[in-house]
Amino acid sequence: MRGTMWFAVLAFVPLACGKSAGPSADNGSASGAITVKTASPRRQALHWTVEQPATLTAFETTPVAAKIAGYVKAIAPDKRAGVNAVIDIGSIVEKGQALATLEVPELEAEAVQKKAVVDQAQAELEQVRKDVAVADAQVTAAETMVTEAKAGTARAAAEFDRWKTELAQSDDLVAKKVIDAQSRAVVFKQYLAAEASKKEADARVATANATVGERKAMRLKVDADVLAASAKVRVADAAVKEVEARVGYMTITAPFDGIVTARNVHTRHFVQPPTGGMGQPLFVVARLDIVRIFVDVPESSAAKAVPGAKVLVRIPALGNAELPATVTRTAGVVQPDTRMLRAEIDLPNEKRTLQPGLYAFVRMEAEAADAMLLPAACVLAADETNYVYLVEDGKAVKYRVQVGRTEGTNIQVLGRRRATATNGDWIPFTGSERAVAGNLGALTDGADVKE
Repeated sequence: MRGTMWFAVLAFVPLACGKSAGPSADNGSASGAITVKTASPRRQALHWTVEQPATLTAFETTPVAAKIAGYVKAIAPDKRAGVNAVIDIGSIVEKGQALATLEVPELEAEAVQKKAVVDQAQAELEQVRKDVAVADAQVTAAETMVTEAKAGTARAAAEFDRWKTELAQSDDLVAKKVIDAQSRAVVFKQYLAAEASKKEADARVATANATVGERKAMRLKVDADVLAASAKVRVADAAVKEVEARVGYMTITAPFDGIVTARNVHTRHFVQPPTGGMGQPLFVVARLDIVRIFVDVPESSAAKAVPGAKVLVRIPALGNAELPATVTRTAGVVQPDTRMLRAEIDLPNEKRTLQPGLYAFVRMEAEAADAMLLPAACVLAADETNYVYLVEDGKAVKYRVQVGRTEGTNIQVLGRRRATATNGDWIPFTGSERAVAGNLGALTDGADVKE
């Protein structure tokens, strides 16, 4: 920031000091104690004003670039600007509004091809689903064949048992010479035929069972084919979505409601995504319904610049009108190189009367309701720090002191710590302390003094 201006108003009640002009040798004292003037810290309200230069900026400023390479087919029309007007600097745009369109024929052809792949995959899926019904019917038919084969096995077994019994009877009758061997031979042939029929029936059952197993295996394969075809459809759908997303990039759109502040593209320009650095954007869009004000607050007042703190914003270009506002956010840290705290103020700007780039001043009223004040004569600046001598039990005890604001002949004191201590807590002043005032360079830590 350029420059820092401070305006402070402080009403002080004069701080009473002792009668002596400063530490001096008391010739009439046998003890040799130094006579000093003292003053006690006084608690009172401390008011001051901080006014800092600031700059207005858009709440958001976004450079708009191309996501894909292509030729600019057309700059979008600006409906608010009249007939034949196109988007240009000053155009008011809405979020998602087209700014320009690209022409990428190969991408459009790819989109058509990817959609055809989806149609093909869906057709294949339907075909495989029909195969499921066929496979189910084949399994049912094979199971019916097993049932029929088992029924034939029962008939063949019954026939075999009959001729086996007939053969046994024939053997008995031949042995008794009731029938001749030729008659037995006829029965034996029937027995062999029945045995063959039984084996054939058993074989048909085994074949039918094997067919059932085969049909069920084919049914599982069809299920796998359905899963594969479904996956193929999903892959094809994903490919279509991906290419449709890229087709969507052919339309350059506004990122939010705002105003176009730059246009660097014309019809038939070849554009492509930026590589490395951002490069020159196609458009720049600024959001102006809210403006940000950046202000750097000095370290001594940083504690007062908290979110919600009331401020007044003065803009010279707008007739020095003062706008009430509050601190919206801060960086939370004081920069060590500038000793400043960056604060931001958001101002509503529905009518867009506040233009980014305008110079402004931010004024903040600050107050320390219970500040402790000492006359400046009580504070010794040395070794890049500040000291006070407090009278304690007839001794001048040296303390490091934290100081705040200086106004006239008075200094705000925040805390103290023994000068010999390298660390530890700072002790707040209570108002009962007696600080030596004047000619502090003549004192030493622990010197005998009297008031």
